[in-house]
Amino acid sequence: MTEFTDDSAELQHAADLRRASDEFMQRLDRLHELELRKRELSPDLPEFVRLAREIEDLARALLYSGGQQVELAEEVHHEAKTNDLAIDQPIRDTPPRRDAIAVLTEWRAAERRLSAAPTGSKEEREARADVDRLREEYRRITSPMPPNDRA
Repeated sequence: MTEFTDDSAELQHAADLRRASDEFMQRLDRLHELELRKRELSPDLPEFVRLAREIEDLARALLYSGGQQVELAEEVHHEAKTNDLAIDQPIRDTPPRRDAIAVLTEWRAAERRLSAAPTGSKEEREARADVDRLREEYRRITSPMPPNDRA
């Protein structure tokens, strides 16, 4: 598990809350879109039954996502009370998570800076810190983590 400073823990929690909310809203939008399509079909068509099943599966996934959000909200609330963490902005004001390609591009640039930096220099320390931070960010983006394994 990664050790977070208070600021990075707050940022991680804010990002987790934003991601969970974004995923929930995307599923909700998709559910709405499918239901509108199904309403236009005659119930005797095979497409109607297929859409009904897809809607059921998506509704179950949406319900599961809602439960995950409750767990995350409780975790963040508990940490805020016990560890003096403060997430002082609403989810909508938290920037969306960066995509893996952008992080990978920045990570590669940091690796190049690290290899070009003189040994023991300030540039080397800064580049190494960037490489480590970006490696961790890339891992978080590309590796699904169960709610209980969050750092």
